[in-house]
Amino acid sequence: MGYGPSIGKGVVSGMAGAASIEKPQMALRGENKLFKVSVIIPTMNEPAIGRVVDDARKALKHFDAEVIVVDKSTDDTARRAKKAGAIVVGQELSGYGDAYMTGFSLIAPDTDVVVMMDGDNTYDAYEIPMLIDPIIKGYADLCLGNRFARMEPGAMNARNMLGNKVITSTLNVLYGLRLKDSQTGFRAIKKTALDTLELVDNGMPFASEMIIDARKKSLRIVEVPVTYRQRIGEAKLKAYKDGPLILSLIIRMVRDYNPFAIFISVGGIMVLCSFVSGGFVVYEWLTTGVITRLALTMLTAMLFLSGVQVISFGLLADIILAALRKKR
Repeated sequence: MGYGPSIGKGVVSGMAGAASIEKPQMALRGENKLFKVSVIIPTMNEPAIGRVVDDARKALKHFDAEVIVVDKSTDDTARRAKKAGAIVVGQELSGYGDAYMTGFSLIAPDTDVVVMMDGDNTYDAYEIPMLIDPIIKGYADLCLGNRFARMEPGAMNARNMLGNKVITSTLNVLYGLRLKDSQTGFRAIKKTALDTLELVDNGMPFASEMIIDARKKSLRIVEVPVTYRQRIGEAKLKAYKDGPLILSLIIRMVRDYNPFAIFISVGGIMVLCSFVSGGFVVYEWLTTGVITRLALTMLTAMLFLSGVQVISFGLLADIILAALRKKR
């Protein structure tokens, strides 16, 4: 089985095959101890939660597994989750990220792998063993389920699909990744890798924050194809509200992680604009022998000098950041 080529430092994307769901021999981590897997499911009025919990427990019958439901519902979601065998805890605050951080705080210290998934039955819980397989085999620290590989018709509307593509492309460009689906809610992470992450966002940008921080920590990231179905219940993602927040987070984190990328982009645009405006000045001088557009000439000089300065600041910021990282 192949999981794709290395990308940059510690980043992997793509998967050539998928593991069989039923492989009890793979559940052993040595000394006849079962791999311990914690599944965390945030919920807010989820009609399908009973089925999701039941499927997850059955899928992980060959593992030492627990299902933790972090509930913010006003209906009987908590009761149905408990009946299906989940550990249920109420979410005191609100937000997608806060729900997962609440769940993370309940994980046993000896947990090997943490699985994150939604409670609306859009994901097939029986694919959890396939999702955690790269981590168990030592190929990955973070495994993302690529929904676009097996998406049922109508499972994602065009607006959300476009937003996902924009966010994923932005992440890929700014962080040197090759992901297909950065906003997937079906993912698994090695517990020791999770402990190294510094996650603070309480909302939907949490999903991007995890990937960015994993990239910063040089963790190995892979994607595997997963099924994505039409949801049961109301969608929680609000594209117009959450999309700009996610993009804002990505830009803020690239400012801290790789400021040179921002400085060189801004400075490069300024220098490029100076070449364009300067072209008119040079053309006038070559054809007439005089320069009459003094304002344009001054603008050209200012753009060029400012652009060079911005790029220089970027180089300086990059050197300082590298020195600070070495001290850590």
